[in-house]
Formats: sequence, C-alpha cells, structure tokens
Amino acid sequence: MTSSKELVESALRREEVERIPFCPPFQGYWALNLAGVSVIDSIKNPKMAAEAQFKVVEPCCMDAVEIMWDWLLPAEAMGCGVNIPEHGTIPTLTHIVDEPGMLDKLEIPEINDFYRFAGAKSTASAMAEKLRKERFLMCSILSPFTLSGELRGVEQLMMDCLMEEEFVHNLINKSLEILTVFVEDMITWDTDAVIICDPTASGDLISAPDYANFSASSMKALGNIVRKGGKTHINHICGDTSDRLDIVADTGCAAFSVDYQVNIKNAVSSMSDRMAIIGNLDPAGILYCGTPEDVRVNTQTLLEAGGKKGYLLGSGCDIPVGTAYENVLAMSKVFMNF
Repeated sequence: MTSSKELVESALRREEVERIPFCPPFQGYWALNLAGVSVIDSIKNPKMAAEAQFKVVEPCCMDAVEIMWDWLLPAEAMGCGVNIPEHGTIPTLTHIVDEPGMLDKLEIPEINDFYRFAGAKSTASAMAEKLRKERFLMCSILSPFTLSGELRGVEQLMMDCLMEEEFVHNLINKSLEILTVFVEDMITWDTDAVIICDPTASGDLISAPDYANFSASSMKALGNIVRKGGKTHINHICGDTSDRLDIVADTGCAAFSVDYQVNIKNAVSSMSDRMAIIGNLDPAGILYCGTPEDVRVNTQTLLEAGGKKGYLLGSGCDIPVGTAYENVLAMSKVFMNF
C-alpha cells in the first residue's frame, strides 16, 4: 500500500496518483491553539508542541506535515522587536534598517543559541522521529524579499522599490546571506522539504514584473541551497499570483502553494510540465467562517478542478487559528473518498 509520503512524492513529480494528497500546508499554529498550547509554551516545551501536532495528523489524514512553523523567526534573531501572542504567528513590531548604511552593521548571530530556532529544531526532531517513515515532512521559512520587509518595514520597502532600487537589491542580498545560514542548518534536519514563504511578494502588493525584478532570483538562490541539500523546494506566495506562475516556476521549485484567488484548474494545466500546484481552499471565507458542509462542497470542487496529476489539496494559506476541528476533518471525508 502506498504511504502518505510516497503519495506526496509522486504528486510532486507530477505523476498520476491513486488519491490526491492533502498538504495543509501550514497547520502548525492552528494545531497548537486547538490543543490549548500557547506560542511561548510551544517554544519552551518542544515535546508539548510536537504532541499538539500529533493530535491532528492522523485524524485529519494529513499526508504532508509542517514540522517547523515559526517561519518569521530570523527577524527577531537579527534584532527586530516582536510581540509574542498567545496564539498564531509572531509579528514583527520594530525594524532595524533605517537607512542604507546600516546594512554593513548587521551581524548574523549564532542561530543555534537563538531560543526560537533552538525550540523549533527540537520540535522538528521530535516530530520527525515519529512521522518520518509515513508522512512527508516540511519546514517553513521566509523568503529574502519578505525578510527585507521585516528588517526595513513593508510599507517602506514598497516605497524603496519605487525610489531606491539599488538599495533594495542590496538589502535583499543581505537577507539572502542571513537566510542562507538558517537554511543550511535546516537541510541537515530530518525533513523532506523546505517551503519558502513570500507573502510580501503578494499579487496584492507588487506586480509580476516587480516580483521578477526584486524577489524571484533570491528565491531561486535560496531554493538552490535547499535542492543541493537533497530536500524538496516549495514556494508559497499570498494573493492572486495567476500572472506570475511562469516566473515562480523559473525559481526551480517542485511545487507552488497558491492562495484562494488562483484558479486551480488553470494553474495545474498551465504548469503541468513545470511544477506541481498546492491549494487552495479559502482559509478565512470557507475554512474559518464556513460550515463543514461548505468545506465539503468546496473541497469536492477543488479536487475535480485539480485532478490526480500535479496537484495537492491544501488551504490557500495557514489554516487560520480558531478554525473548527470539524471543518478540517470535513476535508478528509471528501479527499479520502475521491
């Protein structure tokens, strides 16, 4: 019998599969909240964080599992101020690059001494020990362009893209240098893939030409490190990215996780010889706000649109914190019988 891991690997190779696999792709913070585990407790107690994930993996029939979800941690490691919420992603509050001259002053810390990275690494190890044989395991990290926005401030970065193009490229190169240190460590972990998340390159924020100019090459460079380490390179970008699928494919990723605005049928068919597509149930409108029946209907529609070659079912982005367990479970009732 084909394992979940083998099923995902076949789908990523764009082979015909017996069942469309479920790749959430970001369940980490949702599962913590569901188990009543706060973010700070999950960092301090990796075993508790891992156990929270184990409670949902099998019942929800997750073929792929996120084993590192603290994707924004490099920002705080570099000195940005953060606010650790009770639940959900840790947002960046203060930025450290006020002017171009500050780039030369940035120093990359010893990452294994950074509390969030150490906690994430221990959690990933605990999860891999139990799940590695049967499930496809993934670690999430931000892209160089998105890290640039965390270091500089997203609004200011958008202005810089218009007014200070050379500075933006220098900032992105510095961000790539920083992230290379993290990713070179992560590819030594017992994981199958690294997802490079680039929400600041959203179709709602920058155009396709600007994505090609500012973000794509650094995503490709970071992805090269992932691939050279023997891991699968996956990209994720929020918003409507229908106009940049070819550019994303040029980064060399095996798969692209797309948000709910993207037409799955068109994406899968147009990229059939280049990369697999993951997605894209509406996270807020259907998963969070909908009923189990809404989830079932929309999941069925996605499965029919995506088909059994080069497509993996998932949410359009994070499974929102507070999403009813019954709604995620409802997805499995459909794809397990499709």
